[in-house]
Amino acid sequence: MAVHQYGVDGVPVSYTDTGTGPVLLFVHGVYVTGALWKDLVALLGDRYRCIVPTWPLGAHEPVGDADLSAAATARRILHLIELLDLDDVTVVANDTGGGLVLAALGDDSLDLARIGGLVLTNCDSYEHFPPGSFRHIARLCRASRRLGAVVLGALASGPGRGFFMKAVCVTAVPRPRQDEIFGPFATNAGTRREAVRVTASLDPALTMRAAPAIERFSRPVVLAWGTDDKLFPLDHARRLAQAFPNARLVEVSGSSTFVMLDAPDRLATIVAEAVDARLEAGTDPDLPGLPD
Repeated sequence: MAVHQYGVDGVPVSYTDTGTGPVLLFVHGVYVTGALWKDLVALLGDRYRCIVPTWPLGAHEPVGDADLSAAATARRILHLIELLDLDDVTVVANDTGGGLVLAALGDDSLDLARIGGLVLTNCDSYEHFPPGSFRHIARLCRASRRLGAVVLGALASGPGRGFFMKAVCVTAVPRPRQDEIFGPFATNAGTRREAVRVTASLDPALTMRAAPAIERFSRPVVLAWGTDDKLFPLDHARRLAQAFPNARLVEVSGSSTFVMLDAPDRLATIVAEAVDARLEAGTDPDLPGLPD
């Protein structure tokens, strides 16, 4: 599979671009690569154009002094869509990536007109950015880059990755697949040093300021939520479903944060149904809350 690269706001973003048809753009969370979506893309690539970047979120190749803040990466999502001249895009996001998509909705500098709809699996939102115990890691990374690097180094180790995967996934993930998913986060100390900067920037102010924008975003939103998740419990999805004007919650039983690993077939069906229903219904460019 060919890997492409585009410079987006001073950072090279690598991505795969496979299939033809309606466009799906995938957004993962911290410490993982776009390979997280591999199983899902294999199920969708015969019907949809799947664009899968590895965003600069801590499992990227080192980029130096570029702005790696969460706010900058949220902007890069929309800027990559513009650079690739994509229209009517369905953005599929999870974990930190979902929080970044929400943050992008709340950034008045961004044009959302190219987004046709969202599919969000278990993800950050509102005051949960980052969620649970990861808040302590973010605080530590803000207080000391050196100590933050130590903690992330432990998380990147074999036992650390095993702990991480058990926290986000019901399904046991084989070691070779883990190596794909974590990529340079597991193998490159320079990447982990940059991951400290990424982690330090995770601030609930970004997702809280998006609250009014969520209530104005009238394009279709599907929340495909794993029900066996302690980091992002179902109440988080219900809150988002109530806030978005045009949202539908689909519960995915037997899945945790990484629904794409726990239930790829089920998630593929949900994504396909969401895209096909939206395209069949058509889109109205004059929907309230969206740019003209």
